[in-house]
Amino acid sequence: MLAVTDRLDRDPVLGRIGSEPGTRPGRRRPAAGADRPGGRRPSGLGAAFVLAGLAMIPWVYYLSVTLPASARVAHWPLAWVGLDSCEALALVATGRFLLRRDNRCVLTAAGGAVLLLVDAWFDVTSAAPGPDLATAIVMAVFAEIPVALVCTVLAARVLRTPFPRG
Repeated sequence: MLAVTDRLDRDPVLGRIGSEPGTRPGRRRPAAGADRPGGRRPSGLGAAFVLAGLAMIPWVYYLSVTLPASARVAHWPLAWVGLDSCEALALVATGRFLLRRDNRCVLTAAGGAVLLLVDAWFDVTSAAPGPDLATAIVMAVFAEIPVALVCTVLAARVLRTPFPRG
């Protein structure tokens, strides 16, 4: 049996039969967990994240029925300056990683996309009706969301086709 599978692995035509998607002809997919450090399967970390997310559902409901409709915030400017500073840092870091053809741009681009979408959400939902709301919507539609989409597409493309090492 080993001789037959060896022949299938080496044969470019027969090696395709029964190949899994995403593998090259004649190549077998590595055993589950073999590509992880130490060859271990993930522990219950994935399940823990799922449970943590599900556990937040009652908390979100509680907040939705108990939070006041309005609030005065002592450090409002600091919150917005901090968020926008984090966005700027993520964009600069992404640009620097791209200039170096460094695959870590995936991390900063994904983080930047999240920050930009959070900014758009809170700009629109916290703006006063009238010109402030109109400005927030224009900024979200024409700046924050498009840049977030570019960051997301960039991260997905580099994940799919990483820069060569070198």
